[in-house]
Amino acid sequence: MSDQSTRRSDISTRRDVLQAVGVLSTTGAVAGLAGCLGSDDENDDDDPIEVADFELSSWLSAPGTVTGEDHYPFEYFSYEAFLALEDTLGEGPLSEDDYEEIEAGVNGEGSQPRPLPSLSGREIDTFGEYLTVDNNAQQVLYGDHAPDAIGDGLVEDVGFERVGSHGGFDIYLNELQGQPVDIAVGLSEDVLLWVEDEYPDDDIEALADTQTGDTARYTDESEEMSELLDHVGSGARSLGETSDPISQTDLDFPAFEGQVAYGYDVALDGDPIDERYVIVFEDEDAVTLDDVEAWAGGEGDGEERFASHTDVSTEQDGRTVVVSGTRETVDPFVDLYSP
Repeated sequence: MSDQSTRRSDISTRRDVLQAVGVLSTTGAVAGLAGCLGSDDENDDDDPIEVADFELSSWLSAPGTVTGEDHYPFEYFSYEAFLALEDTLGEGPLSEDDYEEIEAGVNGEGSQPRPLPSLSGREIDTFGEYLTVDNNAQQVLYGDHAPDAIGDGLVEDVGFERVGSHGGFDIYLNELQGQPVDIAVGLSEDVLLWVEDEYPDDDIEALADTQTGDTARYTDESEEMSELLDHVGSGARSLGETSDPISQTDLDFPAFEGQVAYGYDVALDGDPIDERYVIVFEDEDAVTLDDVEAWAGGEGDGEERFASHTDVSTEQDGRTVVVSGTRETVDPFVDLYSP
């Protein structure tokens, strides 16, 4: 439990550092197929790739290949899926306040989801999908980004330098004096990549190669992540992370003894709305089903988390336990762990 608490503290520290840099804000961009950018720079890569439709596992690099060490969390959000609920505004699964918050984020004015890279004030259309991993050290944004205009803005207004291209992405680097990290941005016609760490110019190329499989993926190197993604669906919002085995159960967090991965997703194509929590244990013998059922029944964090659900069920599948619930409304910004 102390490891997870420390990780949450590290998340807050990282956000504070990035906000101090002054180049982060919420923004928006509409999903589609990514094209390839050409360039005449002598250091450019001559073999651009075509970026396919978004697939979660194809953008999750193995820890340590881009950023992270043994484990890192991910968060996926589909603006498109939530904005499609506009017709139910105020009387359906999405509240008016939630819709306004999402719309503000699309327009670059909201506080959720956060943080996303500032695109230096250049015009973009609407933001369809985004993935942030390793506490925002890596971000993948799908949308109509106007890459040339954004690239110009990064150079002219934010202090980036164009340093070449790789795999269809123009690469921009911002070396932040006095900061523990630098920032690199990769731009194609429909995808924006963001890496902030000690060596982002190299790591953003590795992130681009994750999509093609040339960089090892999380699911290739971690049986726990593979097991988690086998049970976390392709919903409108997904959260997850792996960890070393948890030493003791704490239903207020929540965390379970023997847990090695935890995730969540919500699907908006049903009536009522379907939500799912996935807990992966070291092995089948380590499963603490009674504790998970107690949490799903309303103990600890579950008292508030499942208060709006009309139906909650718990099912074990080998070393994985899936808690499924239905509700008439949806919280687009639910946390993986308790506040």
